[in-house]
Amino acid sequence: MYTQEITRRHRAAIVIAIDQSCSMGGRMMLKECELSKSDVVSMVTGRLIDELIMRSHRDGEYRHYYDIALIGYSGDRVYSLLGEKIAFHSVTALAERNVPRMTYSERYKTIFGVERMINEEVTMWVKPTAHGATPMCKMIDCVTDLVSEWCSKEENRESFPPLVFNVTDGEASDTNYDILRSAARDLRATGTQDGNTLLINIHISSDTSHAPILFPNLQEIPLAIHHAHLLMDMSSVMPEQFHNYIRECRSDFSLPPYIAMSYNASMAELVAMLNIGSRSFTVGP
Repeated sequence: MYTQEITRRHRAAIVIAIDQSCSMGGRMMLKECELSKSDVVSMVTGRLIDELIMRSHRDGEYRHYYDIALIGYSGDRVYSLLGEKIAFHSVTALAERNVPRMTYSERYKTIFGVERMINEEVTMWVKPTAHGATPMCKMIDCVTDLVSEWCSKEENRESFPPLVFNVTDGEASDTNYDILRSAARDLRATGTQDGNTLLINIHISSDTSHAPILFPNLQEIPLAIHHAHLLMDMSSVMPEQFHNYIRECRSDFSLPPYIAMSYNASMAELVAMLNIGSRSFTVGP
C-alpha cells in the first residue's frame, strides 16, 4: 500500500483547498516582514505548483505525472481557482498557461547579523482573497465527489491515492463537529487499489501563544486546544512510506503514528507540509 510509483501511466492526484474567508486577511510575519495570511498561502501554493511543473519536465518536454485541482472556499461557495468548473487539470496543461508573476521582498539577517533584502518572484496561481464565512464541510463534500470520480476511472485505479490539502486558519461555519468529522471520514474512505485518500489539514495562524504542531503523534496535541483535536479527528494517519520525510520536517526522533495535520504552522512549516506532496513521491519515466 502507498507504494505505487508515479508515471505517465499511473498519475497522482493532488487537491489543494484554500480557505479564503475573511479571517485570512489577518496579518502574520514572514521573515520579519508582515503579510496577510492570504498572501502567504498564495506564495506557498505558487511555489508548490511551480515545483510540480518543474518535476514533470523531462528531456525537453512536460510529462503528465500529476492531475491538480486548486479550490477556494468562502461565504457559502466552493469554487475552482483554475477555471470555471471544479476539476482536475493536468500538469502539462498548467505548464502551458501564462500566469502573472509577482515579486515579494523579504528581509532577513545573515549569520553575522547583517540585514539583507531579497526579492522572490512567485507565480500567482492563487489571487490573495479574504471575505465571507468558512464553508469547510461543503468543500469536503465537493472534494469527496471530485476524488471519487478520479479514482473510479480505469486509468487511475492502480495509481497512488489522492492527496488532499486543506489550508485554513479557522473552524467551519457551515456545520457542527460531528458532521464535519463524518464528512472527513467519507473523504478518507475514497482511494485507489494502492490505498485510501490522504487528507492533510494545515492550520495557519498569527497566534504565538501555542507552539506549532507538525505531523504530531497522539501524545503531542494539547487537550486545551479544541481546534487541534478537531483537525486530528479529520486528518489521515500518515503511511510508513512518509515517515523519513516527516522526521526530516520535524528534525527529531519522535515515533509514529504521525497525524496528517499541522496547527499554528509557521511559514517554513507550511512549506514543509505542502512539499510532502511533491518530494515524497517516487517519480518514474
